[in-house]
Amino acid sequence: MHVGVIGGGVAGLTAAYRLAQAGEQVTLWERSNHLGGQAVSFPVAHGRLEYFYHHLFQSDTDITALIHELGLGDELQWLPSDVGYFADGRIQPLNGALDLLKLDVVPFHDRVRIGLVTAYLQRVRDWKKFESVTAEAWLTRAMGERAYKATFGAQLDAKFGRYAGDIAMVWFWGKIWLRTTSRRSPLEGEKLGYPMGSFGSVTDALASAARTAGATIHTGLGPEEIRSNAAGGLTLSFGDGNADVQVDRLIVTTPSPIFARLAPELSDAYRAKITSLTYEAAVVALLEMDRPLSSTYWMNIADPSLPFTAVIEHTNFVGPEHYGGRHYVYLSKYLETDHPYFTKDADELIAEYTTYLNRINPAFDASWITNSWVFRERAAQPIITLNYSERLPGHRTPIPNLYLANTSQIYPEDRGTNYSVRLGNQITAMVVDDARSGVPWGSGDQR
Repeated sequence: MHVGVIGGGVAGLTAAYRLAQAGEQVTLWERSNHLGGQAVSFPVAHGRLEYFYHHLFQSDTDITALIHELGLGDELQWLPSDVGYFADGRIQPLNGALDLLKLDVVPFHDRVRIGLVTAYLQRVRDWKKFESVTAEAWLTRAMGERAYKATFGAQLDAKFGRYAGDIAMVWFWGKIWLRTTSRRSPLEGEKLGYPMGSFGSVTDALASAARTAGATIHTGLGPEEIRSNAAGGLTLSFGDGNADVQVDRLIVTTPSPIFARLAPELSDAYRAKITSLTYEAAVVALLEMDRPLSSTYWMNIADPSLPFTAVIEHTNFVGPEHYGGRHYVYLSKYLETDHPYFTKDADELIAEYTTYLNRINPAFDASWITNSWVFRERAAQPIITLNYSERLPGHRTPIPNLYLANTSQIYPEDRGTNYSVRLGNQITAMVVDDARSGVPWGSGDQR
């Protein structure tokens, strides 16, 4: 059986690796010139860094197991992490209950209510009851409007913009639960994982393992169209003089709008499902500096006058000694693709952002910056709205032998490298099981 995989992100690479291990003929195509998707890395001083900041939680068992399987276990380090909260012109630590009680942007009794709500959410396992209520409605009712607007509401507004009021409570519950499971005990601080060669070392090793197992991987090439053929398989048309390719089964890992354009034979009902799913875009500015901006790793921004959502100072997590003494700071902004920042010239964006950094550190001077980059992603964050599970498209599409496996189908968890590995494992098992049972199907929308 010849199985094609479209997309060389973590899910696609995992699927190619597992299919090759299972003895199938596998070909993967990635349209860009690099592998890794949103986990792609690039060279910096004495090392590599991700385009988009990454770390692992201790609950991320799927990717942790894969890292060890690939022989990179010794590179995976679990390091102390700290979180800050920027509001009213100050950075306040926010690493646990004691820090919360000191968070004076809200009155003390509001802090207690926030703590009680957080403690409750940490213990909830039945997430389905949160599908039919928005985070805004549930949290406002639970902790009061003043506390909500000053804390969680400010963060939801910063992250989701015009969609903030539409986000289902199940998404917010997942974030609280995930942070809890990254602590081994209530008294132990949070530890996060990082492969010391960057996440690029993981995707490089995964691609190498897939090739060693027999997979063929192409970069800089992706299909223009996918159609069923008379043999029951799929025909991939690449254009520009490239020959068509026939595969028996095909896994597509691209964002849903791209998949909708690639597969014109999709049924109206399935197409309506995948095109109804909305993504938020992201713009990340990465600064290389000759000194630290702050002492905080992850800083949530609750000041709407600042143009970025979070400040992630990577070298307060993985020390600057790993990068020749340089310091690296991500300035993150989630936005809609019609936001001016999504298309703004990179140098202009950096210049605008840096005018706000003395709000974080009054001593900051632009001369501290020795290099900078801007990275953009159109489909960075699926928007999780009410009753999302009812809107999820099935992995088996209505076109026989054509499968969809992308971040919009990771639920109730949020997208991330761990769940992309899990998705790659799951879609492989589905494809192999279908082949061995002699399924093709035609009804589609099955999970």
